[in-house]
This record gives sequence, structure tokens and C-alpha cells, in this order.
Amino acid sequence: MNYLSFFRVFAAFFLLLLLFDCASRKKEIGDKDLKLVLEYLTEARLAERLNYASEQTIRKDSGILEAACERYQLDKDSVMEQIRIKYPKTYFALVGKNEE
Repeated sequence: MNYLSFFRVFAAFFLLLLLFDCASRKKEIGDKDLKLVLEYLTEARLAERLNYASEQTIRKDSGILEAACERYQLDKDSVMEQIRIKYPKTYFALVGKNEE
């Protein structure tokens, strides 16, 4: 009987984990969310360059930003829009275009 209750707890935990993993990305990005993403971008960019070895490639900023959005469960397009509005120079550096 004890084995059955353990199985039920494990199954419930697994379903909750699956639900959490499949949850939709947050589209309303606040200042705290944006700060988390930009801090992650800065730290990862610095770490990539400090750990650089000649035979490996350095991840581009867009790849680092995508990893940050994945980590914090945020919608990448919404994050980019907030960066474009609040930090236009950073936005143009990320997309590789000059300011107009």
C-alpha cells in the first residue's frame, strides 16, 4: 500500500513538472524581468570572452539573449520590444543595425 501512495506522489510531481515546463512564456515584461535579462546578457558575455579559447567560438549576443529568455521563461519578442523602447542603443547593438 505504501508503494502505491509513493507512485501517486511521483506521478503528481511528474505531471506538475511537465505542466511547468510546458507553460507559456511571459509576454508582459516588467522592469525587474528586463533587468534580469540584461544582467544575464552582461555576465554571460563577459564569461564567454574570459573563457575564450582559440578553437571555440564565442556565442553571439542574440544567442545569449535567447538563453536568458529561456531561463526566465520570457517571450523573446516582448523582451526585444522592451529593450528597443527603453535601451535603443543596446537594441541596435543586439540586432546589428545602426540607429536611424
